Amino acid sequence: MSDKMHSKHSVFVLGQNGQPLTPTTPSKARKLLAGGVAKKVWSKFNTFGIQMLVSTRTETPDATLGNDWGTKFDGYAAVVGKENPLNVMLLLPDKKVIVRKLEERRTLRRARRHRNCRRRAARFDNRKRGGFLAPSQQVIVQSREKVIKEMCRIFPINHAAVEDVRFNHAKHRWGANFSTVEIGKTRLRKLYADRNIKQFDYRGWETEELRKKYGYKKTSSKSAEKFTAHCADALTLAVDVSVGQHVEVGPFLVVDDTYRPKRRRLHDTQPAKGGIRARYSEGTVLGLRKGLLIGTAKGKVGQLCGELKGSYRFLDSGRKRQAIKVLGWISSNFITRKEKRKPRLLPIAKARGSRRGKIRWEEASHERAIPSTS
Repeated sequence: MSDKMHSKHSVFVLGQNGQPLTPTTPSKARKLLAGGVAKKVWSKFNTFGIQMLVSTRTETPDATLGNDWGTKFDGYAAVVGKENPLNVMLLLPDKKVIVRKLEERRTLRRARRHRNCRRRAARFDNRKRGGFLAPSQQVIVQSREKVIKEMCRIFPINHAAVEDVRFNHAKHRWGANFSTVEIGKTRLRKLYADRNIKQFDYRGWETEELRKKYGYKKTSSKSAEKFTAHCADALTLAVDVSVGQHVEVGPFLVVDDTYRPKRRRLHDTQPAKGGIRARYSEGTVLGLRKGLLIGTAKGKVGQLCGELKGSYRFLDSGRKRQAIKVLGWISSNFITRKEKRKPRLLPIAKARGSRRGKIRWEEASHERAIPSTS
């Protein structure tokens, strides 16, 4: 019998009260939907699940969430029982962009204090510093919290395996980027403690040894949107806490949380002719929050980013700005995409008249359909 365990239970299940239960198989989910004892639900990762409409057993197996935190990319892997139902690679917000926006805001506020106009009073010296996080760091910690909370919402997580990053900043001066990972660790520990999740810490060298032990490969390219970039370490830690043997890799998703809209910038920085500063933007667009997923009547999908002469402006899949008058739908889900894999080529029947041994090829699609019922 092989030591590999395939992830067949890929559909998450919520109880009647919304509590996460043991994931199920697509075929079992279809039967429950057809029987009228469950309804369709989707996670913020755009993954399919069901919620029970009748009371059921609440016993769940041990479930572990592996965390591999980085400066620009994070890896998360869930192991429920002896299967890996989901792996997530998180693209973190760009800290340099946040710092640039903060510096620009500070400069404008200081300039307004010397002009006879409405301004915000200086309040930098009357704030409590307990538990303070710089805004450039806080936006990264909040991004991590969103993903962790959603993973805990759809899976019955009761353990967390974390690669604990430590750096001697007093001895070495070249580890400035490590502070992005180190800052906010206390806040994330509290997040797990509040949910009664036991946390296990690992050092970097331990993760490497365990990855070799359980047979997971890791690529040297950290920016590659594939499982082997960051989720390999996350799954390694989750496996070591839970089953202690190799688990077959489950579904993989990329969550893009890099976009951060400009909020509360009411006017352009430079005045136009006549000394009038044109109105710029707010945190909402015609009553809708910036950053929402939107769909158009023509089937286009994008991310809401602004307003243009009474129309909605959005970023399309190529990150180009477009405008539309009417929206088809809106969603607060994450921006997700699957791993880009090379198409598998399968041989087909030999063409008539071709040379002996010559084979034509065609691309074969292996996309998994979402479970549905009529």
